[in-house]
Amino acid sequence: MRDRIQAVLRQLVQVPELEVRWLHTLSLLEFIGARKISRTVADRHPSLEVLAHLADETRHAFTFKRLACEVAGREDVTEFLSVGAASAWFQALDRQLAEWVTGVTGTADVYLHYLLTTAVVERRAMVLYPLYKAATRHAVVREELGRVVVEEQSHRRAIEDACQQRLEKAGVTLEPALALEERLFETFLTQLEKDVAQALAGAQAA
Repeated sequence: MRDRIQAVLRQLVQVPELEVRWLHTLSLLEFIGARKISRTVADRHPSLEVLAHLADETRHAFTFKRLACEVAGREDVTEFLSVGAASAWFQALDRQLAEWVTGVTGTADVYLHYLLTTAVVERRAMVLYPLYKAATRHAVVREELGRVVVEEQSHRRAIEDACQQRLEKAGVTLEPALALEERLFETFLTQLEKDVAQALAGAQAA
């Protein structure tokens, strides 16, 4: 799958407007993540750790939207790329992870669900963002992606370790959750490939 991700990213950066739409989609995904945190483990004044994570996700949503505007050369960016499939991936992942972890632990643990979703999503980000950084032709995008990756890594390890410790008590590992994400992301990736191919064909025909 890594090769497919790399290939589609290299294709979409060939068309500036496609990259604008891609950046805007990344902004939306980060915003969805921030909103889920604020509605669950941060619905009341949370720990310093959770506040830091919420601040990071909100800042990343802002960063990607600002980059979309910079690459577009305008401030009214509203278009997305494969937005339905992107949102469906995140929403289905969040829901199915909750169902899975509740089933294996026997209890609806909101904090464990938060840890699990964060660990799985950030595993994907650590594949996606470096590949995008290598593909983009915009120095400002590469610089910001570097900062985002550092910030994601700063809390990813601690969250993943805490998640795995709790899962081990229930006699399971993180692997089934990662396999679930892989299946769901493949659907998103397939739609992204189709949309990029269609857009490139249209650009060549114009």
